Amino acid sequence: MTNRTPQIPINAPWQRYILRVAIIFILLLSLPLQADFYRTLVGLEWKYLVTDLFNLLVFLPHFFGEVSQVYDWLIGLGLALIGAFYWFKKETPDTDREALYFYILRIFVRFRLASILFVAGFTKFFAIFAPELSLSHLNTGYGYFEDWKHLYLSLSAAPAYLVFLGTVELIAAIFLVFRRTSFLAVVIIIPFYGNVFLADIAYGGAYYLASAYIVLLTLPIFFYDIGRLSKLVIDLQTTIPERWKFNWNQVRWGQYKWIPKVLFVILFGVLVGFRSFDISRSASLYYPAENGLPDVAGKYLVDSYVLNGDSIDFSPTHKSRWKDVVFEEWNTLSVRVNDTIRTTVSTGFLKREDSSRDYEYAQVGDRLYYRYDASDDQKRIVLKNPNPHYPDDQYTFDIIRPDSTHLELRGKSQQGDSLVVALHKIDKRYLLQEVKKEGRRKLGFKL
Repeated sequence: MTNRTPQIPINAPWQRYILRVAIIFILLLSLPLQADFYRTLVGLEWKYLVTDLFNLLVFLPHFFGEVSQVYDWLIGLGLALIGAFYWFKKETPDTDREALYFYILRIFVRFRLASILFVAGFTKFFAIFAPELSLSHLNTGYGYFEDWKHLYLSLSAAPAYLVFLGTVELIAAIFLVFRRTSFLAVVIIIPFYGNVFLADIAYGGAYYLASAYIVLLTLPIFFYDIGRLSKLVIDLQTTIPERWKFNWNQVRWGQYKWIPKVLFVILFGVLVGFRSFDISRSASLYYPAENGLPDVAGKYLVDSYVLNGDSIDFSPTHKSRWKDVVFEEWNTLSVRVNDTIRTTVSTGFLKREDSSRDYEYAQVGDRLYYRYDASDDQKRIVLKNPNPHYPDDQYTFDIIRPDSTHLELRGKSQQGDSLVVALHKIDKRYLLQEVKKEGRRKLGFKL
């Protein structure tokens, strides 16, 4: 079965039991048990390839809600402990068989890890993992962003750092494809995603269990070689690499085992990379794909605000009067008001449909966000607040544009209140955008 006796035989009863617990537990977390996974799998499209693959790869069992929780992991661990006990009792000790089990487990976690890292790495390498700050975000006070949003905004403001993170992940993914360099990969991954896990916990991120799962997958490879690493680095002794492997010549299809690896590289190393590059040039994984009104994007100050025929002058304390309005390049406008905004917590920012993309308004206050649909002649828009805390916050406006810098909205709310808002556009420059166009040194900034 093997080409030589394994240097680290698994003979002790506790070793055999732990190996079986690890196999069952990792499989329970890795094999999809919910229908939403298969709905995403069946609906896989080239347009949404990166989004769908990312959500499929970080999919974890969830029995108590829409996302995986610690309780789900505890159930899986309990089942693994029970299942491993019966499995352990059923089989007699066999060194070659235990080595084969461990070998197959390491193959599984290698390619499971590599698939995740290829997708995550390309989204960072092409700087699409954290989107550029929208105009609304640039016109929101820093203190109105919640913790997790701060982390994403920091990453988006430093795309070079994001590219560096993606490069590290892609190098680790390539190392995982080859058995002899897999240990080097996990030496990179454990501190990398250990830090991601701690950041997720500290900032209240939605993917903290996904990062914990990635670290978990590294452990079979790590513990397989940790003894030799200790002997080499700590004891400073000559150390021979472990070269035990399964004799694939005994399997009828063993000579074709390179085919799945090639297909894996084509899918995750080529297609995902190409699609990520394509997205980086023209689209976003977070903001709506529908274009907004032409030549309207920018920040507008409110000249007048007339509610039900009564003109309301500017007041720093009035709760309903609009302070300013921001039109995005896509079909979103945001309104700054002097009221407490009920924020939402996103369960994951990578969504397919525009209607479910909540990145721009999730975990941010100070502004009310509206998605709008424009009529064919672009003289009327229907606004709807996508925040689930504001289900009845809707407006229908006629748009009057006397010139390129002025705009007037005339219409009614869903409750029947009439509203007339006169706006004028200001020529506001943003340092982040100027730096991107001119570079830090040309603007007088030094690193």
